[in-house]
Amino acid sequence: MEIKEAKELAISALVLAMAFSIALNGGVQGLSRLTVDAVLISMVTVSLGFLLHEMGHRFVARRYGSYAEYRMWKHGLGLALLMSFFGWVFAAPGAVMIHPRADLWGRRHELTIRRTGLISLVGPLINVVLAVAFTVLSFAYPPYGLISNFGASINMWLALFNMVPFPPLDGSKVFAWDKRIWLATSAAIVVLWMVL
Repeated sequence: MEIKEAKELAISALVLAMAFSIALNGGVQGLSRLTVDAVLISMVTVSLGFLLHEMGHRFVARRYGSYAEYRMWKHGLGLALLMSFFGWVFAAPGAVMIHPRADLWGRRHELTIRRTGLISLVGPLINVVLAVAFTVLSFAYPPYGLISNFGASINMWLALFNMVPFPPLDGSKVFAWDKRIWLATSAAIVVLWMVL
């Protein structure tokens, strides 16, 4: 991973954690009640969900032989922070930029609609796995219940939000590839959200 990419991932993760901390604390009206604990909990849960989600896209794209690197979107991060003062977050921090490239023998690894769909699907699925892991943690270690419950909720929200079938969200690419897989995945996420 290049220094620029690592730096942009770190900035995006920190801004998202701060935005969620502010929004979930009531926005600008709750700033006086914002605690270090709330920010740390967001950093663990939101940042982890965001980082693993993006790294999932990056990993699968690279396995298909594509160029893949995260690039932050400053305006999206600014919007997330601004909206958090009103008590909610619309997160568009950036994305993993993916382009096909040739291998050592000059063969191009094309990004088919199926590969694009699979690359997009992995991010929300990672958030679901994290939500389940946080839920298990809350039962295994009840003292960590607050952070575990928050982690489960945030990661289910990230999974569901990213499955919305509108560009540039992951769901639009999954929907374009296979509507049945999009529907089954989205339905499973909704059911899990209600259960967890």
